[in-house]
Order: sequence, then C-alpha cells, then structure tokens
Amino acid sequence: MDLDLAQVRAFVVTADQHHFSRAAEALFLTQQALSKRIKRLEESLNTQLFSRTNRAVELTDDGRKFLPHARELIRVADAAVASLRDQPLKLDLIDFRLAPGFILRKLAERDPNLVVERSTRQGLVYAIEPLLNGELDVAFGFVDGIGRPLPDELDHRLVRLEPILALLPPEHELAGQDAIRIEDLAAEGLWLPSRKGPTEWRAYIEQLGQNLGLRIDDSGISYDLRHTLEQARYGKPRVTLVGADMDLPRDLNLVVLPFKPLPLFPWSIVWHKQNKRPALRELLALAGKTSRAEGWCDHDPETSWVPQGIGT
Repeated sequence: MDLDLAQVRAFVVTADQHHFSRAAEALFLTQQALSKRIKRLEESLNTQLFSRTNRAVELTDDGRKFLPHARELIRVADAAVASLRDQPLKLDLIDFRLAPGFILRKLAERDPNLVVERSTRQGLVYAIEPLLNGELDVAFGFVDGIGRPLPDELDHRLVRLEPILALLPPEHELAGQDAIRIEDLAAEGLWLPSRKGPTEWRAYIEQLGQNLGLRIDDSGISYDLRHTLEQARYGKPRVTLVGADMDLPRDLNLVVLPFKPLPLFPWSIVWHKQNKRPALRELLALAGKTSRAEGWCDHDPETSWVPQGIGT
C-alpha cells in the first residue's frame, strides 16, 4: 500500500492539535480540505483513526497505534528533502571567465546563501549528457547553437542577452569613434584567430557574419583569451570582440566600443524536467527574478542583433 504523505501529515497535525480547525490553520488548509485528507487516509487504511465529538477529536485505538509510525514517515520524508537542500547544486559555467560566471555572482548578491558546485565543460554540448544522467543540475549556453535539437527531457529559459563589444588597441584608426559600425570593418573584417571555442560560440559567429555581412578573419593562432588580447594590443592593429560581462585585464589598455548594430549573445539556463530538487526550483526562480530586475533580456530590435528566433 502506498500512503499519501500529505494525508499522513494531516493526520499527525490533527492528532497533535486535537482539533480540526486548529490543525487546518496550522497546515494552511480549509477545514473541509483537511477532513477530506483524513477520510481518504482512513479509507486507505480501512480503519477509523479519530473519534469525533462536538468538543474535541480523540484518537481511536488504531489511531494511537498508527501515530508513532506516521510521525516516523513524516520525519524521514522531511529528512530526505533536507538532505537535498544540503547538497550544493552542480552547475556548469562553460568557462569561469564568461557571462555565466557574471550571472552567478549577481545571483549570489541577491541570495548570499546560494551554494553551488561549479564546473567548466567548455560548451553546452558537453553538458547535455551529464544533465540527462543527473551528474549536473544546471548548465548555461546558447541552446540553438549546439547543432542539434535539445533532448525532450531537458528544459531551458533565456536569462541573459549579453552585449558583444569591439575590442581594439588605442592606436587603431577606429579607436576614437563612439561606436564601430559593421561597414567600418568591410576591409579588414573582424579578427577572431583560429575560431576555437564552444560549438555554440562558433555557430553564433557564423550567424553573425552571415546576417550582418561581416567578414571574419580567422588567420593566426590563439592559445587562450589572454593570448588573443595580447596580440590585439601589441601586434598588427586589429578589431576583435569580447562579451560585456567578461573581466578584461587592465594592463593591456585596450579600447572597448559598442558595435552598430549591437550583437547580443543569448545565454539560457538548462535543466532536466524531472529534476524536482527544491534548490533547483529556487535557483530558477532567483534567475528569472534577477533577469527581469536587471533587464538582462531587454533589447531594441532596431539597434541590436540577435540570432533568429531569439527574443522575437
């Protein structure tokens, strides 16, 4: 026999209160709803648990026998939920330097008690299997850029449209402008050496180039972000790009300018639909609340660019 924990909890609270009205109040239920739960529990057990009088509610012999076991059921159930709350959520940021790290810091500002276990799998495509098998609770990424549909078991929500900015040395002829128009780069193109990075980042850059008519110059080699920035600062004057949420090294003295139109990178939070952990629900609610309060997904379609189907 499978017992309904809500019904068992109603029984325990009523036994403690010796009164249906007070028990209903303690459980934030109507008295009618409480009575229905008790009745259904009695039907499941095929016995009467309470003797009802005009003045009080008393346990029957079977009710007294059942009460300690009912208390233990509730204790174990509450302990199971608490154990999940004590375990930090496992969250993949792709790379500590990217926007998901910025998002996480903002969430922590709103909820100082937020505790997560971070990983960096270098792309949403590498987080899908861990999400499916329970190794991960949450991942970030550009969902439409992974090269295949997201599995039906997973859900996602857009939380951030990150501005993508131009990065160039102060000696570059365009460094004195207020913004860099796409047509300003018609001759030299946008320099992104090697085009390495997560699958969704490469997909985004390809769409950016195709939709805005921007030529991508992928000549040269870059071993990491610092290497790219050093080459942009001390090599041939070229324009590369960076996400607005990234922390840039101050010692390189690079110029940061907006593009016209302004490209926006769509960051979504991804999770398993069957993951019922309370901490996950709290994180999703916090992410949604923070995104709305910060205006992270607000944009003007007339002056910005997002991949097709995002934010429209």
